[in-house]
Amino acid sequence: MKKVLFTLACLLMTLGMAAQKKDHGRKEFSPEEYRQKMQEYITKEANLTANEQQKFFPLLTEMMDAQRKLMDQERELMRSGKNAKTEAEFEQIVTKTTELQVENRKIEVAYYKKFAKVLTWEKIYKARMAITKFNMRALRNFAPKKGDGKWKKRGEHKKDDANTAAKHKKHKKQKKNALA
Repeated sequence: MKKVLFTLACLLMTLGMAAQKKDHGRKEFSPEEYRQKMQEYITKEANLTANEQQKFFPLLTEMMDAQRKLMDQERELMRSGKNAKTEAEFEQIVTKTTELQVENRKIEVAYYKKFAKVLTWEKIYKARMAITKFNMRALRNFAPKKGDGKWKKRGEHKKDDANTAAKHKKHKKQKKNALA
């Protein structure tokens, strides 16, 4: 009897540990892989030549690293607001985070001038748009999935419920009848 209970306890612990490690089919985030995919996307969208890539991407990386440091400081300041109690503390947090945001924009302006030495303004514009699109798509891929607390791609939530289209049609009809 003790052996059966022991075996059952071991099995339950193993299953519990396996459930905690479940990653829902996602691989671990890799900043290097993210940066590489972003560079490929920018290259394609802005139609960068090999020479332009060689000159532009080190500058872009420098800019992003400088901005990341400021964003980390801003994030820490915002977190410190949980412990703030006085108006003066909150004022300091808001003022300092705003100053960091302004500094972030100054860095961006300075680097766009550097970019202009290696790219046309049209390509700078296209690169900027590509960065925005790439980041939006990356965020969308991590959106929570309905029901499991994880993130889901846009539109996938509609696939979860076979009756979604019928529900929307019924709702539209009811709304139309209410307005009539």
